Amino acid sequence: MSGKRHHWKASAACGLIALILSGCWDSKDIDNRLMVGAIGLEQPKDTSLRLWLRFPLPKATLGEAGKDFFTVSQDGLTVPDAMNKAKYKLPKALESSTARAILLDEKMAKSGINPYLEFAVRERSVPLDAIVAVVRGNMERIFTSPNPTGELSGIYTKLFFEPYSGGTPRKNKTMLWEVYAKLYNPLHANLIPLLSEGTLNSFIFAGNVILINGKIVGELNKSESLMYEIFTHRFHDAEMALMNRSDVRIVHNHNRIATSFEGDTPVISIDCSLVTTLIDSSQSLHQKIPQIVDDLKAELTELAQSMFEKTQKQGADVFGFGNHFRSRLEPSQYAKWPEMFKKARINVEFHIDMRNTGLQFLER
Repeated sequence: MSGKRHHWKASAACGLIALILSGCWDSKDIDNRLMVGAIGLEQPKDTSLRLWLRFPLPKATLGEAGKDFFTVSQDGLTVPDAMNKAKYKLPKALESSTARAILLDEKMAKSGINPYLEFAVRERSVPLDAIVAVVRGNMERIFTSPNPTGELSGIYTKLFFEPYSGGTPRKNKTMLWEVYAKLYNPLHANLIPLLSEGTLNSFIFAGNVILINGKIVGELNKSESLMYEIFTHRFHDAEMALMNRSDVRIVHNHNRIATSFEGDTPVISIDCSLVTTLIDSSQSLHQKIPQIVDDLKAELTELAQSMFEKTQKQGADVFGFGNHFRSRLEPSQYAKWPEMFKKARINVEFHIDMRNTGLQFLER
C-alpha cells in the first residue's frame, strides 16, 4: 500500500515539474517588440517596392523632439522581402500583427494591388480586419508627419474611419478581408477609400476608388460615396445634406431591393426610405416642407444616377447586386456578370419622412 502511495507522489511531483517547465520558450516579451501601427506600400521609379512602417511609442520612450511615433522605410522585391530587410534596422522584434491600416499608393493601385495584399492573407501576418485605403499624395510625408490628435489616443488611421470616433457615413470603411474576398468574386467589385495628402493633418477623405481585377478604373466623390453607404446598408450615425434653400440631416435609412430578369436584362429596383430632420431653412424664400422634401429627392436621385452611371460604365458592381442573382445564374455565368451589370436597369425610389419641422418664425 505504501508503495502505491509513493508511486502516486512521484507521479504528482513529475507532473508539477513538467507544468513548471512547460511554456512558450520561443515567445518574446512585449518590451522586446515594436508594434506596427500602419503599413504603407508604394512603387518608386527606382525600385519595385517601398515599404513604410509607422510605430507608435509609449510615453515612457518618446523619441526625439517628443514624437510619439517613429517611421522606418525599406525597399524590396516583395512585401515579405522588404519587411525582412527592415528587421535589420530595428533594435527589437517587428510585430506586424498589430497593424491597423494598410495604405496603398495610388500609382500602385492603378497597376494592380493583388500581388501586394496576397502575403497578408497567406501568411496571416497582418490582421484581416485592418483598414485598407488608397493614398493620393506623398507617402513619405504621411508616414513621417505627426498627427494633430496624437498617436497614443488611438491608432489614428483606423480611428479616422471608425463610426464611434471620427468616421462619418461618407467615409467607406473597408477591411482587408473584404478587399481580398471581392478580388475573386466576379459578382461583387471593390470600392476602397481614397485619402489625399492633407496640410493641417496627415490626410483627408477624398472619396472612393472603383477597382476591377485589383486595378483602379474610376472614382466616386464624397457625395456619391454617401449614396453608396445608403444603398449598401453601411449607413451609420447621421449625415448632413446641404441644399440651396435648406439643410437636412439624414438620421436613418432602410432599403428594400427587388431583382428580376427581363429577357437577358437584369432589373434592380431599390425602394429607399429615409428619416430626416430639418436643420435649417432659408426664411427669405419661405420654403414649405413639401418643397424641401422634393428638393432632397431630386438631389439624391441625381447623385444616385451619377453613381450608377460611373459604376455601370466600368461593369463594377460595388454594391453586390450580383449576389441577389446568384441563384438564377449558372456558375459558368458568374464571370459574365460585369458585362450584364453594364446593361442592367436600375430603378430608385425615395420615401422621405421629414421631422423636426414644427419650429416657425413669426413674420413682422
